[in-house]
Amino acid sequence: MAGRPHPDLRLLALPHSGGRAEGFTAWRPLLPAVFPGIALELCAAQYPGHGDRVAEPPLTEVGAIADEIVAALTGMAPADLVLFGHSFGSAVACEVARRCPAAGIDVVLLVASSAWAPGDPARPPRDEHLLPDEELWQRLIALGGIAPGIAAEVEMRDLVLPALRASIAAHERYLACPDPVPLGCDVHACMARGDPLVPAGAGRYWSRVTTGRTSVGIRSGAHFHAYDDPAPLLADLARRVPAYAKGGRTTHE
Repeated sequence: MAGRPHPDLRLLALPHSGGRAEGFTAWRPLLPAVFPGIALELCAAQYPGHGDRVAEPPLTEVGAIADEIVAALTGMAPADLVLFGHSFGSAVACEVARRCPAAGIDVVLLVASSAWAPGDPARPPRDEHLLPDEELWQRLIALGGIAPGIAAEVEMRDLVLPALRASIAAHERYLACPDPVPLGCDVHACMARGDPLVPAGAGRYWSRVTTGRTSVGIRSGAHFHAYDDPAPLLADLARRVPAYAKGGRTTHE
């Protein structure tokens, strides 16, 4: 994550289990138009074992990943926070949001994209982290979670798959546990009609995990809609969060 000197609002993007921080680079040029006049900072988390941290051992628990992220946030310039978590990133976002009040960070909104809510009893049990390497790799390719340029490279598969498997295992464990301590922030579930992993109706259960306000939006596309067509998604996000201008707050209508 990297910061600017004096942001009013920080948007922290949390990628899916096989994702990298660089996956959100395309968002940066779109943000000035949807947050005009706002000192908005875009950050993206790079999980250990992923991207330029590929040499580091992956963390195997969602809470441990969240601890690392919150520690990084507390070292940055103060700013209110919007969390955008895609798939596995939504689980990480929940635990970041849970830790933020104690760290003195105000979470304005948590956006859960293409994600089951923790403890949703409608979620089918899955143990995909136990699949053999080639079967797991092919399943991820079929979902669109592996960049075409590396999908056929066996050496790359062997390099990235251990961290990816660790993230999938952490996600599956996290979702299988009830969530007894609700969050306090507003939550928006952003679902996709063509998602083969998370049905659009699963967005309703997110109201159970927070005492804040909740909403559900349904977009076109499949599981990786957030990367395929980010401009409408960001415009919708801007309408859902307060805009923080120096000297006062306004609200997008």
